[in-house]
Amino acid sequence: MKTTEAKSNKVVAEFQKGNYSYVPPTQIIVDEKNNPREEYGNIEELMLSIVENGIRNPLKGYMKDGRVILREGFRRMRAVKLALEKGKKIERVPVIIEERPMSEEERTLEFLINNDGKPFTMLEQSEVVRRLLNFGWKVTDIERKTGKKRGYIENLIMLTKVSMKVQNYIKEGKISAHAVVQIMQAVKQDVDAATKEVEAAIKTAKESGKEKATPKHVGTKKVKSQSYGKFYKWAEEIADTIAGRKDVFKQREEVLDKLLIAFENGQSASQFAQSYFVDKSKTPAAPSKPVAKVAAKPAKKAAKKK
Repeated sequence: MKTTEAKSNKVVAEFQKGNYSYVPPTQIIVDEKNNPREEYGNIEELMLSIVENGIRNPLKGYMKDGRVILREGFRRMRAVKLALEKGKKIERVPVIIEERPMSEEERTLEFLINNDGKPFTMLEQSEVVRRLLNFGWKVTDIERKTGKKRGYIENLIMLTKVSMKVQNYIKEGKISAHAVVQIMQAVKQDVDAATKEVEAAIKTAKESGKEKATPKHVGTKKVKSQSYGKFYKWAEEIADTIAGRKDVFKQREEVLDKLLIAFENGQSASQFAQSYFVDKSKTPAAPSKPVAKVAAKPAKKAAKKK
């Protein structure tokens, strides 16, 4: 036990620099079965960014048998591996090592409350919630620990109950997770009925020339009457218009995708601004001091004429 601990400390100390440990990629163990992520996005683009600029947000991991076990940053690590396969030189990557061992439950919870990389989709978050429920957690526990609204957590639970066929439709981008949740609500969580409604919506979308079914393609009247707010409908219409097209600007499409996911996740505008738009690697500029207003001196009264 002492030998393993000493070996772990040596690995950390050898590459320690400031708050991070700079670790060779070969020293990091990636266990994909612990990773709920299904949608990795454009790994090639991320790889080029990492090769050019390095990893801005450090990976997170913990020590075991003298090696670093990856806990957070699976997408970034996949991009690093791709770079190495292509002959790019990446000697070390920044990793924040856990100060204390975390339980499996705590590490699972971290996927929901501390995701610094690409935001998890609703389907990916539903897998995390499923794992927490299997640990014996209650909905109130998840609500308290994550700060997410109870209604949103219940929507994620509904996604865990749909058929594997419907889950695959979501993964393949044939229908939005939000549309599936609404269908489940409308059919009172009847899995077979939901599958039929989903397939009908996908067919309607395809007939209208769309690659991805959204709530407007669902035939159930209860779903059609749902209201999300003008901005969400406006953004969703843009996403629906460009879905599956090859002539769109990918970077702009990514911004829209992140906005919609953040909205569906119940993330506040200020949280999204900090997590997506603010570059945490740079020191924020000190706020400019307000110019003190000089009180105007009262005009002297004109001398009275004698």
